[in-house]
Amino acid sequence: MKKTLLYMLLLSAPVFVACDEDFNKDVAGPQAWEQEEAKNISFTASPPSAIDLNKVTGDVISLCTFTAPSVENATITGYGITVDGRFSLSMDDRGQVKVSELQDAVISLYGKRPEARTMTSVAYVLVDMDGQAFRASSGELSLTVTPKAPFIDKAYYLIGNMNGWTADEVSKLIKLNQSGDVYENPLFSTIIDVPADCYWKIVPQARVDAFEKGEAENVWGDGILGCAVDGDDALTGNLVVDGGAIKINDAGWVKIELNMMEYTYTVTTLGSVSPYMYVPGNHQGWNPATAPAVYSTDFMNYTGFVLLDGEFKFTSKPGWDGTNYGAGATDGTLSTGGDAANLNAEQGFYLLRANISSLTWSASKIETFGIIGNATAGGWDTSTPMTFDSGNLEYTVITALTDGEFKFRANDAWEINLGGDMLDLTFGGDNIAVTTGVYKITLSLSNAEKFTCKMEKQ
Repeated sequence: MKKTLLYMLLLSAPVFVACDEDFNKDVAGPQAWEQEEAKNISFTASPPSAIDLNKVTGDVISLCTFTAPSVENATITGYGITVDGRFSLSMDDRGQVKVSELQDAVISLYGKRPEARTMTSVAYVLVDMDGQAFRASSGELSLTVTPKAPFIDKAYYLIGNMNGWTADEVSKLIKLNQSGDVYENPLFSTIIDVPADCYWKIVPQARVDAFEKGEAENVWGDGILGCAVDGDDALTGNLVVDGGAIKINDAGWVKIELNMMEYTYTVTTLGSVSPYMYVPGNHQGWNPATAPAVYSTDFMNYTGFVLLDGEFKFTSKPGWDGTNYGAGATDGTLSTGGDAANLNAEQGFYLLRANISSLTWSASKIETFGIIGNATAGGWDTSTPMTFDSGNLEYTVITALTDGEFKFRANDAWEINLGGDMLDLTFGGDNIAVTTGVYKITLSLSNAEKFTCKMEKQ
């Protein structure tokens, strides 16, 4: 819709105020001047049709069309456009702006998700008139712009030699980890033990959904991601839709990471180092093969919740043929010596932490777990206690919640608290949003790789 705003410069005549007493009886009457004619700057602008920056190939794009104003004794010094009252972009005399600046403005306002965004904007012209700067603005323009970004699915899975190329059992696909909005955090990753000469591809969630809905016989189909040349064993490269299989030459632990904003992959070889350390001890009969594990994402700091009953050790393998960690010379330290004594903790449920670089460890006993937040009865001051199931390492509670937020914390203190993605809770994570209702909430801590919670409305 075309709108016009008239910008007027007026030179006003002097103004006098009457009073009872005549102070000017001996003074000549005031001299009068004829008021100058008002100078008008008329600026009209019209918006374009909807813009999808994913389809723009040039460096500039037109955001409006206008007729340049013509004012006597004035010089136009520039054009611009404000976007949602927060960003001002320079325009040329054809109404064009830099694509990169428009992209940055839309992302700053709405994020990177490639969805059409409608913004209220105002075009303006800068004018120099007798050495003074003036700005004339158009009326409001409605701009619709989609920021440039590739499609990113909500989840991705590995398929290949590491799972026997099984395409008709979703449970055998290996889901990559990701947290938050996929456009704000487009990194998907996993740490996995692969065989030698391991070929693999990436299955997007859309293929999994089609299979689970009965629309396909398996997860194969359009959209599977691979590389340009089948069998490429480069550790970094570009992902190609319907491409060939990527190859990892050597057996061992690797970290596979996808950047779906860039459509790239990176493979980091980790060799024999494992993301797991096992915790055999009195609590399970000193059998590393069946021992609970603690987990690490950096191969130095290991964390997990374990039921202990006195003496225990850490082992790098589910057997005694790896590196074994016992008590160091001082409290809180570890030793890999063959004669190292066992570690010790009284019977109970613990958060275990170990650092195999600094050779240190700690055990924080968990007396209670509860939920806390403005959605709970106790607000942010008092935890609502949960019931512990030692067999499954789960805490549960049935409670009424109101619109708001909550998170989990241990021992009625903030040293140990969990929040964020309910399928991948993290220490110190964000609050969890909830709507009013009565819920059964289950916090699962048995899997050191991924702590989770489940909410069931009653």
